[in-house]
Amino acid sequence: MFARPDLHFAGGAEFQQLSLARWLRDHGHEVSFVVANFGQGEVETAEGFRFYRSFVLGEGNRKLRFLPDMIKLREAIHRSRPEVVNQRSTSFYTGQCCWFSHQCGAAFTFSLGIDYNCWPDLQGRAPRPIQQLYRWGVEHAELVLAQTEWQAALMERNFQCTPEVLPNVLEIPPERSDGEEGDYILWVGSLAKRKRPELFVELARALPQQNFVLVGGPGEDPGYDDEMKKHASDLQNLEWRGFVSPSEIEEVYRGAHLLVGTSRLEGLPNTYLQAWSHGVPVITVSVDPDGAIAEKGLGEVVGEEGNLALAVEKWIRDARLCREAGARGREHVRARHDIENVAPRAVELFERARRGHV
Repeated sequence: MFARPDLHFAGGAEFQQLSLARWLRDHGHEVSFVVANFGQGEVETAEGFRFYRSFVLGEGNRKLRFLPDMIKLREAIHRSRPEVVNQRSTSFYTGQCCWFSHQCGAAFTFSLGIDYNCWPDLQGRAPRPIQQLYRWGVEHAELVLAQTEWQAALMERNFQCTPEVLPNVLEIPPERSDGEEGDYILWVGSLAKRKRPELFVELARALPQQNFVLVGGPGEDPGYDDEMKKHASDLQNLEWRGFVSPSEIEEVYRGAHLLVGTSRLEGLPNTYLQAWSHGVPVITVSVDPDGAIAEKGLGEVVGEEGNLALAVEKWIRDARLCREAGARGREHVRARHDIENVAPRAVELFERARRGHV
């Protein structure tokens, strides 16, 4: 995002880390990042942050490069001279980050990402050595942060640890003016197979009289990306916008009538929070973190066996239903996710972790 403006990817984990880092910077805290090697200098500065270069992502044979990459990661962490290190979402270097942090006298804190992070074996989504390193890092962290009560309960059951629940954050944008309503149905996310963008394409095909917008950066399978683009190009009522930068995405949400979620597995989608912050209801097939959508009326959970097209048609026809759900969504993020309320709690928790490690 800083070193590679041409890199068309900015997921929820990156959004959360950067949002919180900017708040911390603006409130007098020194924040540094350890980042991949994109050809930049060993240490660079931007926006008041220091960026410490580590290793090149995905270069060469994974097994042969493992040790050299970890040496570079260790050097970058030590150069940054941290007091607290926070890593978000599982990775093959979670355990190493914990070890390297402790070597230089820093507390290690871990922020959960997608829900499968809450299982020691990562539900089989990583090789056994990575599972073991991940489990070691989590078990030796001074602080584990969950996004939802559901994640916290899973961690207590599966890891015998007690995470702190720290909701995802965002800045609350200006409210839409009276009479300002969206004019398209929106989908936002990377083109990962688990997010099932094909269901959104099928939805657009089923409702030819409605306008649809799909925002999606590349996923892990270029062939799948190309397949989705091909199917989308056949539809006159579906606009494929590809990757939209974080600085421009807010206007996309602001212009939406509904946000549709088709993923089968998430943590707490930032797409939901951003939609609600603009008063846009969320219609989801299945993902409903902590049951907020169903319990608070922030949209609708269709269910895997439900008819997504019928649900969307119902919401499009009922302007009052959309306005009221959108207002509840905006109030929900204001009460629970406003960065001005959540970030001071993060500072308190990081400080507690630092004191516990000393």
